[in-house]
Amino acid sequence: MSRRLRALAGETGGATAVEFSLVLPLLLLFIVGSIESAIVLFIGSSIEAAVMEASRYGITGTEAGVSRADRVMEIVEDRTYGLLDMDQVDMEILVYQSFADIGKPEPFTDQNGNATYEAGEPFTDVNGNGEWDDDMGEAGLGGPSDVVVYRLSYAWGVITPLMRRILGESVTHVSSVAVRNEPY
Repeated sequence: MSRRLRALAGETGGATAVEFSLVLPLLLLFIVGSIESAIVLFIGSSIEAAVMEASRYGITGTEAGVSRADRVMEIVEDRTYGLLDMDQVDMEILVYQSFADIGKPEPFTDQNGNATYEAGEPFTDVNGNGEWDDDMGEAGLGGPSDVVVYRLSYAWGVITPLMRRILGESVTHVSSVAVRNEPY
């Protein structure tokens, strides 16, 4: 019996298979993670390019027979190579009076001194929607010389179940650009 154990202990056949089986899960995680990360980065850069191109079109005005809003969304779809579900794209386009107003709340009179807006406090309705907003931007593409912010948000669903455990169900990409329309 001891001779058999000594012979078995000296045997090296199959060692490579055992070593490979130990390394394989890490190798697969690295490969799948690299591919998933590359896809996420590609989607992010595509969204950035799409927002930039859409804002360039929005700055310059109109095209005969096409609404500006529809054309902006077409540009986003084209520049993201059809990889985005356009029904899930959250495209927000807001018009401001100046660059300094971007992201600021509508002015109000703080009657109780708590530095936050309370219902009933007087305010200036900058965007004309009849209610106080924490962002004074008005929805739309604006007119000549208006400041416009294009903001796109999209939750890209993680493809592989293995990476969902690490990254979560989705990776949200947000891209925005502020521009001034041409005086067309």
